Amino acid sequence: MENKHVVKEANLNKVRAVLFKYGSATKAKLASESDISTVTVNGLVKELVEAGEFIGGELIHPKIGRPSVHYHFNYDFEHYLLISIQETAGKLHIVAQVVNMQGNVKITRDVLMEVVDISRVIDVVTEVLDQKIAISNIAISIPGKKIGSQIAVSWRDELNGWDLETEIGERFGIPVHVENDANLATVGYCREMDVPNRDYVVGIYYLPMSMPGASLFYNNHLFRGQEGLAGEIRYLPQFIGQGLPNSFEESARNLIDIICIYNSLLAPHTFVIHMEGLSKSDLETLILENGILEQQPNKPNIYCGDSFDKDVMAGLQWLAMSNVAFIDLK
Repeated sequence: MENKHVVKEANLNKVRAVLFKYGSATKAKLASESDISTVTVNGLVKELVEAGEFIGGELIHPKIGRPSVHYHFNYDFEHYLLISIQETAGKLHIVAQVVNMQGNVKITRDVLMEVVDISRVIDVVTEVLDQKIAISNIAISIPGKKIGSQIAVSWRDELNGWDLETEIGERFGIPVHVENDANLATVGYCREMDVPNRDYVVGIYYLPMSMPGASLFYNNHLFRGQEGLAGEIRYLPQFIGQGLPNSFEESARNLIDIICIYNSLLAPHTFVIHMEGLSKSDLETLILENGILEQQPNKPNIYCGDSFDKDVMAGLQWLAMSNVAFIDLK
C-alpha cells in the first residue's frame, strides 16, 4: 500500500508540474507530457479538480476528433507573503507583497522602519494577515546572515539577535523562511532569466566603497558552507586588514580580481553581478583591460543584474515555494 501511495503521489506531481508549466491543457496533453497513461491521468485530474488545484474549463471542439475539456492550473490555490527588509537612502524599509503561485501580486506594502525593531516586522505581518487571504508560507530577506535561526551579522548590527523564524512562525502558525538578500538576488536573477539549474552560478553583490559578498548556487540549491560563511569575500587574504575602497573605480577593479579568483577556483558556468552603477559594457571593458580572465581556460557567462530589489523579490518567491515538490520536477 505504501508503494502505491508513493507512486500515486509521484504521478500527481508530474501532472501538477505539466499544468503549472503550461497553465492549461487537455488530459491528452497531460498524459503525453507526463508520460502517464490516459486512464491514470483521468483519475488524477478528477482528484486534483476536487481538491481545487485544477479548474475544469471550456469544452474545445477540434476540426477533427472528439471534443475535449481544457483544464487550468489554479495559481490562486496558495498564496505567499514575501517580505524584503531593505535599505533606501540610509533607512530600513519593510517591503511586503502577497503573491500567488504565479507571482501575481495581490497586496503590497512599503513601511519605513522609524525604529529598527522586530516588532515592526510582526506588525506588518499582522496587518497583511488581517486582509483574510490564506498564507501558506512567509519568506523574508534580510541584509545580513543568520546562524541557526538567529541573525548574527546584519545592517549596522541593528538586526542582530532577531529570530524571525521562531517569533513569527510560532505567533501565526505559518512556516517562515529567512535568507540573506544577496543570496536571493542571485537566485531571483537565475529564475527570471531561465539560467539552467545545472549551471554552477557565482553571484557577486558589491555596493561601491564597501565590502562585497558572494553567493554560490547550483541545481536549485544555495551552498552556504559551515555556519553560512561561504562567500564571505572580505576574508580573502588581499582584503583582510584593508580599509574600504575609496572610489567606484577601485571597487570595480576589486570586482574583476574577485571574478578571476572565483573563476579559477570554481570554474562556474555563470557569474551574476549586482553592482550599482556598473553596466555590462563597463564590465566588459574592465575585463579586457585586466587581461587575466582572458588567460583562464574557463569561459563563463557574465551577467549584470539591472535591479537588486526586483531580483530579491523573485528570489523570495523561490524561497516561499521551495517546499512545493513539483515546481522543478523534470
